[in-house]
Amino acid sequence: MPYEILNRTLPGLSDALKQQTKLDVWAMLKRLLEANAPSGGANLLGGIGDDIAVLADGLGLREHVISQLGSTGNTAIWLGADKAAADVIVVAHMDRPSFRFKSIEDGSLFPICAIRFPTDDYRVTAKALRFEKGRLVVGAQGVIAYHKGNNTLRFEAAKGQLAWQDTVVMDVTPVCDGDVVIGTGLDNSLGTLMALLAAAALCQVEAVLKDRRCLFVFTDQEEGPPEAFFGHGAARLMHAVPPPTYGCVVVDAQTAGPGLVPQMGAGVSYSAASGWGRGAIVPPNYHTLAIDLADGLNRARPGTVQINTGHLSRSDDMILGQWTRILALSGPPMTDPHTGQETAHLSDIQSGAWWLAYLTAACLNVAPDLTPRYALGR
Repeated sequence: MPYEILNRTLPGLSDALKQQTKLDVWAMLKRLLEANAPSGGANLLGGIGDDIAVLADGLGLREHVISQLGSTGNTAIWLGADKAAADVIVVAHMDRPSFRFKSIEDGSLFPICAIRFPTDDYRVTAKALRFEKGRLVVGAQGVIAYHKGNNTLRFEAAKGQLAWQDTVVMDVTPVCDGDVVIGTGLDNSLGTLMALLAAAALCQVEAVLKDRRCLFVFTDQEEGPPEAFFGHGAARLMHAVPPPTYGCVVVDAQTAGPGLVPQMGAGVSYSAASGWGRGAIVPPNYHTLAIDLADGLNRARPGTVQINTGHLSRSDDMILGQWTRILALSGPPMTDPHTGQETAHLSDIQSGAWWLAYLTAACLNVAPDLTPRYALGR
C-alpha cells in the first residue's frame, strides 16, 4: 500500500529510476573504489569527496552539492526547501579501513578500524597517502602484512618512500565479471553510490517535495576500532546542523554470506537493529512502514529488497541515535568486509536506489495518506 500511495504522490519517481538503467553503474563504482578515502581525510582535495562531487555533477546534482559541510569533514547533497533544518538526513560514510604508522623504520602500523582479515597470516596490496602541496597524494605503494600469531601489522613498501604522517589503506584493482564486483572499498562505496542514485531520482521530483528538505551526507571517520568510539564525522554533523524533523536513514553495506540472512543478488538489505540492540533500533511504526513498502516494491519489482533479520554491525547509527531517531538501516549486501576481496553485485546497488528513493520519500512525510496509518513524525 505505501508503494502505491507514493506513486500517486510522486508520479515521476518510478520513471526517474527506470531511466537509471542507462547509467554505467560499474564505471561510477570503479571511480569510487579507486578514490583516495583515508579515514580522517576523505574530504580533502584529491580525496573521494572530489569524486562524489564529479559523479553528482554527472547525475544532474551540481547545484545541490555542499562540498564542505562546515568543519565536519563531510560532504553533502541537499534537496527540496531552502530551510535550516532538514526533515530527513540520509547518511552514508565515504571513508574506508585505514592504518597509521607506529614506526616508519620498520613499517609497523596500528589500525584505526576493525581488523577483519580472514587468516592469521594475510597480505594485501596497499598505498600510503599523505597531504602534500595542498592535496592528498600517494607517497608509497606496497603490501600490508598481518600476522595474528605474533600480533604484527606492517606496511612493506615496494615503491616510494614512507613518511610518519602517512595513512595506509588497502589498494586492490577492482574487477567486474558480469554482475559481480570484487575489490576493496565496497564498504562503503556501495552505500555511497546507492545514496547518490537515490538523490538523483528524488531530484527529478523535487517540486513535489514542497516544504520538505532532505540532506544526503557522506561522512568521514565512520571507520574506527569497534571497542572504542567511532563515527566521528557523524558526531560532528550533530553540532553542524539542527536535528532533522523526522530522523536519519543510515546507508551502509551489510555483510552477506554463509550463515547470514542477506544474500548477494537478492536486492538491497534492510534491517531494524544493529549490534543486536547495542546500536540503533528503528521505531516500531517506521519498521512496519518499511516492511509494507518492501512488500509493495517487491511485487512491482521482484528482488528489490530483502529483510535482514540477522546480525548487523553498528555504523554511524551508533552516534546519530543519540541525536535523532534512526528510521532505517539499509545497504547493498557484500562479503568479506575490510579485506582485499570484498564482493558485491551491481544489481543490488540499483535495487538500493529504488528502495532508498521510495523509503526516503515516505520518511519525508510527503504523502498525507501515510501519516495517520504509520503515525509518521511520532
